[in-house]
Amino acid sequence: MNLATGVFDVWPFRRDSDATRFFLLYTSQTKADRYFNGGRFWQIPSNAVREGESIENAILRRLGDNGLTASTIWAGEHAYIIYNRRFQEMQLIGVYAAEIKRADVQLDPDENSEYGWYTLDESLDRVHFRGLKEGLRSVHEYITGVSEPAEELCLYRESK
Repeated sequence: MNLATGVFDVWPFRRDSDATRFFLLYTSQTKADRYFNGGRFWQIPSNAVREGESIENAILRRLGDNGLTASTIWAGEHAYIIYNRRFQEMQLIGVYAAEIKRADVQLDPDENSEYGWYTLDESLDRVHFRGLKEGLRSVHEYITGVSEPAEELCLYRESK
């Protein structure tokens, strides 16, 4: 069995006046039936880094697939290992966060049927995979749970 190491999760977030909110996608029934025995769940954008591509560009590409534009990308200082039944491989997944400056959300109906922006607690209630919960807690602690995120964790900042 292979171990894929170029896989990433990204927690898109925005800072609203009342709370920080995280972007979640809900699995379509088509995807659930094809790969997960009909099980539907909340997830976040994820993908794999392509040959010769930087992690920052891979994240920007994946966010763009959903119509999201990031102003910054942060290392979440978390990684986890899963067996991904869709790809039939073990995956080592690095966790990142992206502050979103614009969202013209687009969904691929074969992949996701709905989306939402949720607070930390609402997000933790919706996701049920341990890796997602732990990744969100790490992102929140290091990126949004402090008054000023650590600059050394910033991987990308949009040019002004």
